[in-house]
Amino acid sequence: MRILDRYLLREFIVAFALAMLFFIAIFVVVDVFEKIDTFIDYKASPLYVVQFYLFGIPYVIILVLPVAMLLACFLAFGQMARRNELMAMGVSGIDFLRTAAPVLVLALVFCGFSLAMGELVVPACNKAKENVMRAAIKKMPAGPSTRRANVNYLGAGGRIFLIKLYDSVEKSMREVVIQEFGSNTLERRIDAARAQWDGSQWVFYNGMIRSFDGGVERASQFSTLTIPGLNERPEDFAKQEAEPDEMNFVQLMRYVSRVEESGGRIQKYLVELHMKLAFPLTNVIVTLVGASLSTRVRRGTLALGFGLSLLISFTYYGFLKTGQALGHSGALPPFVAAWMGNVFFGGLGIYLLLRARK
Repeated sequence: MRILDRYLLREFIVAFALAMLFFIAIFVVVDVFEKIDTFIDYKASPLYVVQFYLFGIPYVIILVLPVAMLLACFLAFGQMARRNELMAMGVSGIDFLRTAAPVLVLALVFCGFSLAMGELVVPACNKAKENVMRAAIKKMPAGPSTRRANVNYLGAGGRIFLIKLYDSVEKSMREVVIQEFGSNTLERRIDAARAQWDGSQWVFYNGMIRSFDGGVERASQFSTLTIPGLNERPEDFAKQEAEPDEMNFVQLMRYVSRVEESGGRIQKYLVELHMKLAFPLTNVIVTLVGASLSTRVRRGTLALGFGLSLLISFTYYGFLKTGQALGHSGALPPFVAAWMGNVFFGGLGIYLLLRARK
């Protein structure tokens, strides 16, 4: 069996490598045509354009990996089916599941690879890609501004900061509003004319504290105020907070906790949290579907395999996006919304595998 395993893996890896190169090239070419006006308008150097797309490659790899896996299955297994090699293996008593086992194991490896790339590489590369576009191509300031206006920051402990002007050099705030929530209810609001970091804590000046308890509002003025348990430091307000879809799993999980503490709606973020685990698993599921289905397409051509790969991939992505949209709207629970595509196509793959083994 080791000889057959090596033979199948060689056929599959060659087809997979060609499919990956093809889909990455198509993705990049289409994106170049979409951004060509921007590159021309800003007279972008070819070197910066190349850097821009090199930083975008990790994201593209994760996106097209399932499609390439599916096409490689149709090419590798379809070729073996047309040459009656799969039939010969079956007559020899080799179960189809055992025949496909090396490719399924490889799909599991790619699943882990996709998850690791999404957590460790893609966020940093996307940030670097955005910096190339902003600083090198559009000639915008490379570093963050020392002053930020209208800052909204979601802090720990159910606090929301609304800052009219933040100066990262002076480590000061102007016209600060802090809203403190507990059990999805506004418990306290602090308004201050300004705040200053004294080296160890924030000191708020000339403001008012309003507390709300049982529908009764109590207000008091202060000239100086420090807030126990306020752990946010100057660097937290200086940096632009990442969007939820730019965070890795751990960062997004912490963000969800902060939103929940502040009384915000976490449905959307929980869906995205589950999607970070659900999407890498598509590599295993499409491999199961492609390997099983290719045994029934004995007279298929390269064009047929390519067409089936795109059809199944678009249908699969359609399921994922539909579930994602239903989850964001609250029509489905986050777990169901993120995993419904995998459950449906996973069941289809198991059904096709059982048919292929007969």
